[in-house]
Amino acid sequence: MLAKVYSSAVVGLDAVSIEVEVDIASQGLPNFTIVGLPDKSVEEAKERVRSAIRNSGADFPARRITVNLAPGDLPKEGPSYDLPIAVGILLASGQLTTDLTDTMITGELSLDGKVRGVAGILPQALLALNNHCSSFFVPDDNKYEAAVIENLTVYPVSSLTQLFNTLPNNKRSRLQNTVKMKK
Repeated sequence: MLAKVYSSAVVGLDAVSIEVEVDIASQGLPNFTIVGLPDKSVEEAKERVRSAIRNSGADFPARRITVNLAPGDLPKEGPSYDLPIAVGILLASGQLTTDLTDTMITGELSLDGKVRGVAGILPQALLALNNHCSSFFVPDDNKYEAAVIENLTVYPVSSLTQLFNTLPNNKRSRLQNTVKMKK
């Protein structure tokens, strides 16, 4: 099954849209591959994501998983793709069912599923607003920086479990975790 999650990369002072595509094949030996010009820290996301998913109480699929970070000609750096990759795996494996077409996600995962802050949130929040995203999921450590942008709903998350519990149309949870509601 194929899933798409939207994130961004910081290039200089600006952010660029990144489409995180996750495909889980029904055939083939278990494998986890990331393509799309990832650097070493993005390659290491495989281990962080695998451990974070398992330690958050979800199942990590024992199948052939391919993650494509598009566009493929832009080098990807840093750990900010961990959270969108994990969400993509949960979507592609059917453990999470929600529509994320107007949502942007960023964040580094620790092995226990906690979400760590990342650099460059302000240009990413501006990109989310300019791309007409209705929501932007950010690490709790970055919530005030992202909330500077008006007319963007920011959802701070401290763990993969919190994000997982917030996404499936649980409006009460969403309102409690929102830093700034759309005007």
